[in-house]
Amino acid sequence: MTTVDPVYAQWLMADCLWSLASDNAAIARWGDSALTKERQTTIATRADAEAEAARQLAFMGGGGPMAVDQHLLLGRWEPYRGQVITITGNKLGYDAGVDVFVLGAEDAWSAGTSRVTVLRRL
Repeated sequence: MTTVDPVYAQWLMADCLWSLASDNAAIARWGDSALTKERQTTIATRADAEAEAARQLAFMGGGGPMAVDQHLLLGRWEPYRGQVITITGNKLGYDAGVDVFVLGAEDAWSAGTSRVTVLRRL
């Protein structure tokens, strides 16, 4: 019987595949207290996962002023709290799509909507 490398076997049995990204400036500034985020998605390829990680790091480390916006959106948004998402809409300068950090969401199940509070760069 052929044996499987234990590390490879663990990778095969994992709930998901991992891609790691880090912000060296944040690590240098904050050390062990730097924010660590983990996000599971349906992204299938390593290249796409690394591009998404770079997008999130760019948002979180971009500097500059921020604004808090609230939106009434269709669907359920509570699971997105603490994540960077892209919102596209025809109001408030969201026409081309804006990366935002979801601060909070109050889902109204009966109406099929959610009041979503986000943090965005100006």
